[in-house]
Amino acid sequence: MNRLSSLAAALVLAFTMPAQAACPVAEHLIDAYGISFSGFGKPLPKAERPLLSGARAADLVVVSLPNRKGNVPDGFLHSALVDKGSGTVWIRRKGGFVPVDEWYGPVKLKAPDLAGCAVEAYR
Repeated sequence: MNRLSSLAAALVLAFTMPAQAACPVAEHLIDAYGISFSGFGKPLPKAERPLLSGARAADLVVVSLPNRKGNVPDGFLHSALVDKGSGTVWIRRKGGFVPVDEWYGPVKLKAPDLAGCAVEAYR
């Protein structure tokens, strides 16, 4: 019986804990700014929604920034808007106890490494 409860606990943890980001850009941003469901560990400048005139649409991608400690119902969700051409990144924070939709940045990356990243086109 004890082995069965240990197995059940392991399965619950395996299905409730988020997978670590397999995306170098996401890993870098999460580590550099302490991004989690509770916000940022390091302050970032608040910004307006990016106006990207002059940027090529093909260079703009959105990358999810997963919460390593799991999601909570009233926690924040983060994503990054990456301009592959310029290496500029903006971070979008949504959700929270009092729902928000906020932008932070821009942050410059020398060479955004998107290998292994699940990207979406920016709309």
